[in-house]
Amino acid sequence: MKVQQISKLIKDTGLSPERLAVYFQVSNMTLRRWLKKPVGYKIPAQYETNLHQGVLTLVKNGMLPKENEIVLESYDFMQSLSTKNSFTMMDLTMEQFEKTSQDEEGTVDLCLKLGQKDESLAYVQQNEEKLREYEQKGSSIGEKVSTLWKVLNGSDVQRTNKYVAIGALFYLLFPFDFIPDAIPAVGFLDDIAVLGVAVDYYLKLKPFKG
Repeated sequence: MKVQQISKLIKDTGLSPERLAVYFQVSNMTLRRWLKKPVGYKIPAQYETNLHQGVLTLVKNGMLPKENEIVLESYDFMQSLSTKNSFTMMDLTMEQFEKTSQDEEGTVDLCLKLGQKDESLAYVQQNEEKLREYEQKGSSIGEKVSTLWKVLNGSDVQRTNKYVAIGALFYLLFPFDFIPDAIPAVGFLDDIAVLGVAVDYYLKLKPFKG
């Protein structure tokens, strides 16, 4: 982000530098020092995340429209940051995600990799309420969530065969928790497609009956 963009934010929001500094989580002195720089001066990289988070908070508080050019830049930045965080925390690489977009086998492999982690099962169980919300909507995604939840909690499927269900539900829940509420939900793979592949996987198993 550059000084000219911060100046524009002050103009667009009507906030004083002191109040904007609070949103950016920097001192008033630091912000005023930036404003004295040439308009093309680029703010040091260590402040970048705080600046973009501040912009999205302004959106959330109704002080900036989502269509604002700076807001769109902040969306892109935070989406990219969230993606990197998601890969790191899931111990996956971009190449592994790209493979899943090519065929069902790749998607099953992804779910298996995610589902084998103890942290994934714990995360899914901790977010049971969110899964129930999906079920109550009665949509296609809700039906698939319901089926996979039955697999997860059923006694007729061996533990090792539950990994795909755990992984699919984890994929549904996990990535977007790290994206601020102001950002539209986005992902590398369509959630319904991932859930659908997981459900089909179990429909082919015996003695699973759905």
